[in-house]
Amino acid sequence: MKIAFAGDSITASGNWAEAIDFAEVDNFAVSGDSTDALFEMIPKITQSKPDIVSVLIGTNDFGNTLLNREGPDVGTRVLAIVEELKQQLPKAKILLHTILPRGIEDSGVDLRNRVIEANDYIKSNKPSDIEFIDLWADFVAPDGLSLADQYVMTDEPILKLHLNENGYQKWITVLLPTLQRMINAR
Repeated sequence: MKIAFAGDSITASGNWAEAIDFAEVDNFAVSGDSTDALFEMIPKITQSKPDIVSVLIGTNDFGNTLLNREGPDVGTRVLAIVEELKQQLPKAKILLHTILPRGIEDSGVDLRNRVIEANDYIKSNKPSDIEFIDLWADFVAPDGLSLADQYVMTDEPILKLHLNENGYQKWITVLLPTLQRMINAR
């Protein structure tokens, strides 16, 4: 059994191989990647022949000044990645995560509502034949917009973008039962 993780720095920084001792793990996530970059990574992911592909991508489509996309556009792009993975890996199961909450850019730009719009689009339009984990409720702060302080890297008190060790432990706690169920269903 092989699980491939795909995404940006949030996924890239996870120690998935240590947390998942019941499958072989490949991490294809790259810091700074947008949906465009992940789409280009699909052939490499396909070559590894995973049984499950876990996807969390999209936050850099907002924070990147060259892209600066709107929520529904990012949601559309995330779902296009899912569809391409399904086509390229018809026997693999796809596990899609919502985009995590984030804080305000250091410049003062507030992208949080775009993340909510992207997640709403994804939830309303996701294919019924994939697995889906809505991480939002587990990670959002009481303000309903930002990443909760207990999960934020200490050097990001405003941006609140990257997970600390508590954040990864929480994600693993949410993720493992779904992965086990997916594997048992094969």
